[in-house]
Amino acid sequence: MFGISFLSPLFLIGALAAAVPILLHLLHRKTEVVIDFPSVRLLTRAPVQQQRRRRLRELILLALRVAALILLAVSFARPYVAGAVAPLSAPVTVVALDTSMSLSAPGQFAKAQQAASQAVDAAPASHAVALITFADSASVAVQPTSDRGAVRAAIAAASAGPGGTRYRTVLASASEVVGAREGRVVMVTDLQQSGWEANDDGGLPDGVEVTVVGVAPPRTNLAVTSAVRRARMVAATVQNYGSEEASAAVRLVVEGKEVARANVTMAPLAAADAELPGAFGSGGAAQVVIDDVDGYQPDNTRYVVLDPRPSVSIAALVADPTGATGGIYVERALSVAGDGREFAVTVADGRVLSKWTAAEMANHAALVVLGTRTLDRSGRELVKTYLAGGGQVLLTLGPDVDPGTLADVIGTDLGVVPAPVRTPGATLVASDSRHPIFRPFLIPSGALGDVQVDQHRRLNDQADRTVLARLSGGDAALTEQAVGEGRLLVFTSDLDNQWSRFPLHPSFVPFAVETARYLTRGRQQRQEWTLPEVPAGAPPAPGVVVTGAGAAARAMVVNVDVRESSPAATSVDEFTKSIVRTNRSDAREPINAAREVEDQQRWWQVGLLVMLVALAGEALVGRRAA
Repeated sequence: MFGISFLSPLFLIGALAAAVPILLHLLHRKTEVVIDFPSVRLLTRAPVQQQRRRRLRELILLALRVAALILLAVSFARPYVAGAVAPLSAPVTVVALDTSMSLSAPGQFAKAQQAASQAVDAAPASHAVALITFADSASVAVQPTSDRGAVRAAIAAASAGPGGTRYRTVLASASEVVGAREGRVVMVTDLQQSGWEANDDGGLPDGVEVTVVGVAPPRTNLAVTSAVRRARMVAATVQNYGSEEASAAVRLVVEGKEVARANVTMAPLAAADAELPGAFGSGGAAQVVIDDVDGYQPDNTRYVVLDPRPSVSIAALVADPTGATGGIYVERALSVAGDGREFAVTVADGRVLSKWTAAEMANHAALVVLGTRTLDRSGRELVKTYLAGGGQVLLTLGPDVDPGTLADVIGTDLGVVPAPVRTPGATLVASDSRHPIFRPFLIPSGALGDVQVDQHRRLNDQADRTVLARLSGGDAALTEQAVGEGRLLVFTSDLDNQWSRFPLHPSFVPFAVETARYLTRGRQQRQEWTLPEVPAGAPPAPGVVVTGAGAAARAMVVNVDVRESSPAATSVDEFTKSIVRTNRSDAREPINAAREVEDQQRWWQVGLLVMLVALAGEALVGRRAA
């Protein structure tokens, strides 16, 4: 009535208590006896006046008491002016509109908007209507409302963006909107297969009806799926997702100018590479662009960083004070990674490293310990503090490492048997071939099986240690364990070509590089991002992001997720079967727009205030009547 609704209407039953003072008033009302007098001249008028005032006071008291009780009940019922907001108990139709990149083909999103508007028109008259738009994430564009014009306006204002498709995310959002009430969900989407991300959670409560409105994907789509700078050229890959052969002109654009062009022809469902030479000057970023009028638009451009990746600093601790031989194999192996720019290796003997400050030590993303015999007490304390504080260390147990002081260097007892073990002909065997260090050795040509180790130091078993590789005799060859907040890898032989010929083997360079990459994960400056991930403060859109200024300026690029480029779709039946159903009892409280409106209006506070005024008036009038 008058647009007023209540969050907790059951409290209105309490207003019946207002009948109590009314009944008491009627039951205790006194009926004066009428006495006939022959003449009224002898009677004063004063008693008659007092009787009228008493009745008036009683009526005022009655009104104040009744008002106080009614106001108390109404305040607890949480009144609000509803307007177009649907009450919590009203059934709801949720229209979920796909705004991901796979709806960006010409004319495709207009069809989706038309289907969504039709879903609004077809919603039962008794239903409130809500709108959710979704891509990588879901957003409730319109809360449940009876104003269907507002929902149509929101549909008209929506647009397809560069984001990916995450069906379980929108299902979780729709479940929150529906809550425990009666509801139905209309999904307007292109039914893209890649939208069912395995790591996502989300479903719909039992009993919620689902209607899927499919929007046909384009017949084909061309996408630039990769672009990387190699010396004086940019190498790009273009994928054809169509069932027919396709051709495209691939253009390299730097600072708004086309600097190179190449034509590629792709077989059905195949890719082609393009080499785009150019003079890139001071670096920055470039764009690889194709023209694909029929497919998705955001994947026609891919951004590529032209600046070389900043090197990651690694320290190598050796025992040789002259630095003539110690660490040379590790240094040379790491110097070839990333075209010679991925790592910057500093080789220092124990005497030099002992003079470093903690800050100088922390500047290195990882430490390779090849010898400790020249490390003094301050140096041992420095390495121990570095590791315990989160440092990454690769420790070798070759002849230049002193087992007697090793616990002081590492900060823990590794259980090393001091005497070396001679194992002529022993080979390396990876215990966990899926470990990142051993990825290059998954193929037979890169196997470690022919790497021979002549001597090593034996490690006693420890529960908190993981053996990543063993020698053919069974002893551990490479282990991993946590020390404090840091991570320690232990290679039980040496990497300086004294106890094994490993540094001369072809597999040594990939082993050293992958080990360094594994230890320095998180310390490498990231240059490329894939939506929905973006650098801090950057908008969620593909493009170039520049941080810093002047010489410190650094370019990063954000690209679309190429998984979204495939127009392969599932069927409506398969889509519906993929929806996980949840128990109604587990349904979360629905997103309550009415509660938000009531929180803003807070009429219950006004009601309680007026009730207190009524009680104060009742006390005042009652006191004068006493």
